[in-house]
Amino acid sequence: MRAVCRVSPWLTAAGSVTISAITAAGILAPLAPSLGIDPVLIALAAGAGSLFAVHVTSNTFWLLQSLMGQTTRGTLKTCTAGVSLASVVAIILLQPISLLFF
Repeated sequence: MRAVCRVSPWLTAAGSVTISAITAAGILAPLAPSLGIDPVLIALAAGAGSLFAVHVTSNTFWLLQSLMGQTTRGTLKTCTAGVSLASVVAIILLQPISLLFF
């Protein structure tokens, strides 16, 4: 009798960005009520923070490399800088949003 290993499709597509966002939100969400912070805000901040410094271990890195047709070195320069900038901008934008809506 053969053993069959079944893996959910979303598990195979999860990269380091996804794992870091889920892990950070999962660790901090139970603390939200005691800190007086909305869990949605924690999830948004975890998502923005997980984008910082995308590296070769991330599926996002390789996807952007193939879409832009760059070398690994070129993608490290452009993608990592661009995605890190997006992460910082997202965190900066979350600050006033948290004051207005949460």
